[in-house]
Amino acid sequence: MNTEQLNQQSSQLAPFFRSYFLPENPVTFQFKFDDTDPFHLTVDHAEFVFKPGYAQTPTLTLWLDQPATLWRLLDGRLDGMDAFLSGQYRADGNIVLSQLLLYLFQSPEPVLAHDISD
Repeated sequence: MNTEQLNQQSSQLAPFFRSYFLPENPVTFQFKFDDTDPFHLTVDHAEFVFKPGYAQTPTLTLWLDQPATLWRLLDGRLDGMDAFLSGQYRADGNIVLSQLLLYLFQSPEPVLAHDISD
């Protein structure tokens, strides 16, 4: 994906960014795909940025079948366990971070409130 496509995806994810899911230090996720050029995501508590190519020192590397799988994982349309078990992605590095990544951009579940009456 080129910078313009990554920026477009970023703008769609930005309203849901929940940086508090990650440690205080910046984290870099490297994404490698079967038949597509790689890109990476750098995140800290203030912002996130997707960049094409390889990161010099990624914190975690994820191998995915295609970019669409990543976007579906990030926005919650694809369950991480289902994708893992079907061979659509795997991670090398801090596995805990790979799980936290899956919640970094998902919109929070709605809170249900019920009135209780006697």
